[in-house]
Amino acid sequence: MRIDRQKLKTIKRALILGRRAAPGEVWLLLILSLLLGVAPIVILYIGKIVIDEVTRLAGGQTEGLLAHLGSLLPPAILAFVALIFIMDTVETVRGLQIDNFRDRAGGEARRQLLAKVAGFEDISIFENPEALNTLQLAEKGVDHFWRLVTAIGRMLIGLFAFVPAFVLTAAIAWWVPLVLFLTALPAVIVVGSVEEFSWDVEQSQAENVRYMKLYERILLTEIYAKEVRLFRLPDFFLGHWNSRFRTMFRAMKAARSRGTWMIVGWSVIGALGAAVPYVFVIDGALRGVYTLGDLALFAGLIFQVRRSLELMIFEGGDMYQAVQGVGPFFAVLDMESELSSEPVPPDSMGSTTAGIRFSHVSFSYPGSDRAVLEGIYLTIKPGETIALVGENGAGKTTLTKLLCRLYDPNQGEITWDGKDIRSLDIDQLRDRIAVVCQDYAHFPVTARENIGFGDLSKMDQDATLLTMAREAGLDKAVEQLPAGLDTPLGTMLEGGTDLSGGEWQRLAIARALLRTPKAQLMILDEPTAAVDPQSEHEVLETLRRLARGRMALIVTHRMPLARSADRIFVLQSGRIVEEGSHKDLMASKAVYYTMFTRQASSYL
Repeated sequence: MRIDRQKLKTIKRALILGRRAAPGEVWLLLILSLLLGVAPIVILYIGKIVIDEVTRLAGGQTEGLLAHLGSLLPPAILAFVALIFIMDTVETVRGLQIDNFRDRAGGEARRQLLAKVAGFEDISIFENPEALNTLQLAEKGVDHFWRLVTAIGRMLIGLFAFVPAFVLTAAIAWWVPLVLFLTALPAVIVVGSVEEFSWDVEQSQAENVRYMKLYERILLTEIYAKEVRLFRLPDFFLGHWNSRFRTMFRAMKAARSRGTWMIVGWSVIGALGAAVPYVFVIDGALRGVYTLGDLALFAGLIFQVRRSLELMIFEGGDMYQAVQGVGPFFAVLDMESELSSEPVPPDSMGSTTAGIRFSHVSFSYPGSDRAVLEGIYLTIKPGETIALVGENGAGKTTLTKLLCRLYDPNQGEITWDGKDIRSLDIDQLRDRIAVVCQDYAHFPVTARENIGFGDLSKMDQDATLLTMAREAGLDKAVEQLPAGLDTPLGTMLEGGTDLSGGEWQRLAIARALLRTPKAQLMILDEPTAAVDPQSEHEVLETLRRLARGRMALIVTHRMPLARSADRIFVLQSGRIVEEGSHKDLMASKAVYYTMFTRQASSYL
């Protein structure tokens, strides 16, 4: 078992987290563990007193206990009963305190994980398979954290029982505790090795577990339910889940089987180590060296040393595995955002006069060498609306992610009013951008919150929220909701009402519109993809009106929407291959012309 510095650091951090989250429970559990550890030793010693006293008093007499009330028997019996009562009570109280500790410390660990991940300014952790594996292990690490602290608590019980028992066995002979300890030592090493290679196997199966969770989500959540059934996909996903599960289980079973045989083999040595002093004590009792009370005490102590050693060994193994599991949890807590984090003045942004400029911007996603954007040069002038068009996968949405600083470019720079956006306060930057995402969120909360997320300060301004709903063409849908703005949306909450695809998109538009009073840039990524043709015209007119006087970036594959832009940029394989007005690009009869005429022909 290799307890290196990193593992010791992990244990220390887990204990500190637990102590800060539940200080009262920690100290109480420590005291209760001490009582549970020492009590069995005291009971053994009381047993010795009772046996020796009974042996002395019996002496051929037939009187019962009442005849010996003045002896040590009555107080010894009372002490025995009291200790049993105390142990039972302590065990019950300890169980309740463990539950309290689990809830408080586990809740704090999960809160820290949620706060850390939610606090990342970039989204690379969600789009990098390796980072996703670590995040998945970190989520499990919250449970491992609880397991780690529980194992340490049980180890303390074993330690508090082991120390006095170990010392008292020296009264038999000086070599007895050494034999018991040394013959148990190989099992300690073996358990550590078993836990280490078991963790290696668990890590190697992280991808299989991630795919299993993906298939579970597809089979168990509403968003996929219709198509899964209409296309008869249950067997397909169940088959893939079963295949991944079997692969994972075979690997884990093989590791456990290997570990079982290793532990069983080395446990033989421990058993022989316990047998030697046990036989020695029996021989001493038969020769009159020890009393019957001594025999009972020493036999019990030998058993107690073995039991406490086994408890520490196997809880140590559990602790070791838990340390491995908690590692990714702290690894995520130690992660830093991929974005540059130099301190900036809080008033780093004002009203833009120079617009936005992309200068030779190139970008590859973390963990990939493929350039998604390469050598991008693009400008948005104050008050100008530009459109970004191109085939799927051309890099259009990635460009908007860079502009919102969900990522930073690998090369080149993006400037806002002449300042590199990496030098601007990120919250101020995002406050000045109103975004309608292509993959807009279906927040399972009330309609009020869904719109109000656009500007939390206006969450309680019903008139403003209803105005935004009307501007987005959602006013009729809101009026028909059972509780109006306070109706839960979706089917995950009790009393929830689901919306159509178009209504969810209009809700996303309303959310973006709420930010427009202070927004200097509007980003519309396929803003009408789920809206019917009649509503599309109304929504587009609203967006055009609100975009006046602001910079606007429209990402679309619908040519009529791009046609109204002041300038159009055509992306192809991560590069801008054309730029100009609709009229100019049609006259050039190149990529844009081909895309436009192909799409127009589909309507004829």
